[in-house]
Amino acid sequence: MAEQYIIAHADKSVLRISGLSVRGLNTAQLEAILSDKLHSFVRVIGVTGEGVEMDVYNPDPDQIRRDERGVIDALALAEGITVTDLTRMSVNEKIVEVDFDRIPDTPLSGCAKERWIRRS
Repeated sequence: MAEQYIIAHADKSVLRISGLSVRGLNTAQLEAILSDKLHSFVRVIGVTGEGVEMDVYNPDPDQIRRDERGVIDALALAEGITVTDLTRMSVNEKIVEVDFDRIPDTPLSGCAKERWIRRS
């Protein structure tokens, strides 16, 4: 299975979260799961990967990118963010990569931004 990343904004940082499989497109539920795990407000920006296995209905062409085989490899979910913006964000060196399974169950202390820099 191809690696999928959820691109989200939390704690003054853009995070690339791996290790969480997304099957349906319910951004409110996904944000609730991530907010509970990260102990912070989370805004899901999009999903990227070699293959995004999700149910997608009538997406705006600016919100979706397919590879040469027609497989979705990026899907922008936040209003005002295009798939081009999402792709740029997902490969940016400043983005913090976080494995969902390695996020502690207790809130991390310290500066909101610094807690993710230390974990990357």
